[in-house]
Amino acid sequence: MTTGYDGLGKRLFATWYDILNAGVEGRVIPFRRETAGVTSGSVLEIGGGTGANLPYYPDDVRLTFLEPNPHMVRKLQGNADRQGREVMIVPGFGESMPFDDGTFDCVLTTLVLCMVTDVGAVVREARRVLKPGGRFLFYEHVVSSHRWASRWQTWANPPWRFFTTGCNLDRDIAGDIERAGFENVDYRQFSLSVGVPIKIPNIVGVATRDKAS
Repeated sequence: MTTGYDGLGKRLFATWYDILNAGVEGRVIPFRRETAGVTSGSVLEIGGGTGANLPYYPDDVRLTFLEPNPHMVRKLQGNADRQGREVMIVPGFGESMPFDDGTFDCVLTTLVLCMVTDVGAVVREARRVLKPGGRFLFYEHVVSSHRWASRWQTWANPPWRFFTTGCNLDRDIAGDIERAGFENVDYRQFSLSVGVPIKIPNIVGVATRDKAS
């Protein structure tokens, strides 16, 4: 059941998302090109938001977005219309996707897994809906591999999560992807400033489903 607070939070998040994101967007664009920009065939983006990846998808891909926030859906559809992109937007959550096994050539997440309820479930679902040999492309921020930095992330997570309406600093997203059953997982880790004095660890990469599965 959605409470009034939840509904208001979703509305405010959709309203202010693009403004809040503007401060870091310039730093994120290279990773949008490295993920959305190399997709092909039928593509699913989990948590499409307002459509920040739209300009970077190849013209010939068939785009489906899974988005649980109805206020985001309206903005996403409007942005797609303005850019002349034909898209399908499906309401739903990544932990239980309303798609058959082996539906998509590529699945994509961009700074989404920090906000889902169960990262492992979402990544396993991403693998399930991929065709054999399909690719899961991801750009996410993660918990640090350094002990003191990870402790800081754990300490700072409650206020950070509150002020960002659900973003978590301390998730081992790389580990969840590695444990999801992909044939191959290839990513690099780096630190990125998001306008605060401390840089946050990020990963960008691709996981491939077994062609025989």
